[in-house]
Amino acid sequence: MRSEIQERLGNNDAADDDFNEGIWRQPIDEQSFVRRGTAIMKESPDEAIADFDTLLAADAQDGEALFNRALAYQQAGRYAPALQDLTAYLKLPRDERYWDTAMRLRLLLEDLLAS
Repeated sequence: MRSEIQERLGNNDAADDDFNEGIWRQPIDEQSFVRRGTAIMKESPDEAIADFDTLLAADAQDGEALFNRALAYQQAGRYAPALQDLTAYLKLPRDERYWDTAMRLRLLLEDLLAS
């Protein structure tokens, strides 16, 4: 995918344009939403959250979207919804790609919110 190449080259604006074009051409293209959301998460966590919200509106059990939205919430300093997403993610069938990170992050957020 052209957007991935742009992202690897550090051309974030061009990558974002390519992600947007992919979504415009195929509005329910899950991978375009995931890739764009993860690519913009650090700079624009609220926009990333909106991408993951779109995916979760179509499938509330989308583990990849739940996990990544939790990361975006954390990036935005919104720890309670991040913890809610991680808790929901960890109730889904185990996905080895994110499971350990989700467990560690959930514990960190629980400690943070308890203090």
